[in-house]
Amino acid sequence: MTLHLKIVNDELARLGYTALLAKGQGHFYFRSGEAEAWLDNAVKVRKINSLTLKQWIAEFRRLKDVNERILRTAKPG
Repeated sequence: MTLHLKIVNDELARLGYTALLAKGQGHFYFRSGEAEAWLDNAVKVRKINSLTLKQWIAEFRRLKDVNERILRTAKPG
């Protein structure tokens, strides 16, 4: 299957997420929604077809987890 941003973003929405995948300069990144305040939001691949749809969703969930841990450890107390 040839992937497009719309396909990945539609799958994120179907799963109940509000973040979006966007194309950057030589990479992709998650923005908006859950990813709005993420410190680490980039996926360092040049082409969207470098990953399968399942891998994109797994990468979103991995980055979501990483950022939740970063924010938890950054909060005092």
